[in-house]
Amino acid sequence: MSRLTSEGGVDIADNGAHHASYTRNKIDRVGAAESDQLYAGIPSLRENFRLADPGFLSMIEEFGDDTTTQILSVFPNFVLQQIQNSIALRLVLPKGPDKTELQWVYLGFEEDTPELSALRLAQANLVGPAGYVSMEDGAVGNFIQRALPGAESESSVLEMGGFEHVSEPNRTTEASIRGFWHSYRPLMGF
Repeated sequence: MSRLTSEGGVDIADNGAHHASYTRNKIDRVGAAESDQLYAGIPSLRENFRLADPGFLSMIEEFGDDTTTQILSVFPNFVLQQIQNSIALRLVLPKGPDKTELQWVYLGFEEDTPELSALRLAQANLVGPAGYVSMEDGAVGNFIQRALPGAESESSVLEMGGFEHVSEPNRTTEASIRGFWHSYRPLMGF
């Protein structure tokens, strides 16, 4: 579905607050054969471990841009995502100093064919609170929130490199995270 050899990138707003991460179904950094060869060396934990029904990994081209994944983050707590044909909203709702609610809203459209509606419903299993791929989306925030009490006077910095929050023609970057904090810290008085 998504390889780092696929065309993609991160577009970041000048103020850093918002960003769009995207992947297109094109192999541009290397050829398709070379990309297959690079990924062939990645071992599986279980030999012959496969999906019983890989049909939900297929995609119907809807928008003419060959985009397979797009995550549009709108500061501070709203995300619009497209994963294949699954389109969803993610909302982070603070419920107090020690509790946050993550809501997922999946979208379909009146004009969808029965086949597209069935595909959207099947692909909804890829992402979300119980998704095959992204169960960690909800879990990571919970891990961080559980670790914070008692460490209010502590700080740490982990960097992949750099301080900028500019758009990049690849997805292996923390620039969007730096952009978020560039906008968030002044709002919190830091």
